[in-house]
Amino acid sequence: MTRLELFRLKSVWGNYTFDYACSLARGRSGGLISMWDPNMFVKEEIWCDESFIIVKGCWLNVVGDCFMIHIYGPHDPLTKVNLWNKLQEFMQLHRGKYILFGDMNEVREEIERYGSAFSRNEAQVFNTFINDASLIELPLGGRLFTWMNKVGTKLSKLDRFLFSEDVLDMLPNY
Repeated sequence: MTRLELFRLKSVWGNYTFDYACSLARGRSGGLISMWDPNMFVKEEIWCDESFIIVKGCWLNVVGDCFMIHIYGPHDPLTKVNLWNKLQEFMQLHRGKYILFGDMNEVREEIERYGSAFSRNEAQVFNTFINDASLIELPLGGRLFTWMNKVGTKLSKLDRFLFSEDVLDMLPNY
């Protein structure tokens, strides 16, 4: 990493103490990078895929494994189904607390999309994944939509935070 890149990271991050994991670019995506403060979250293992980064570790003063899953959902409906199935299978094989976040490239209901087609089937598949994985969506404040095209004619709520129920124990003031 160059000195300029380190300077930019320090100005954004606040210090030079960070750890990270990344996945390669695919299509129009520039890839994913997840960063964390190793003084707060201690990494144990990493799994990378073209659509996600999973970091297993533990938060300071919190008992048990925690899995942070950074997602960039694909656009293709069949590839999305494969992603949700792959994540659910991973979660069944690895017990722990889960926090999933990122651009899911999916809406849960028609009200979350404006100016473009709503697929009831795709939303149902996504909602089934959330329910079957026993995930809770963290309500985001601010605007109703998280994505807009350049001219403002298409809006969607694509970015989300989902977490397992036992994360509530870690975040009592949620």
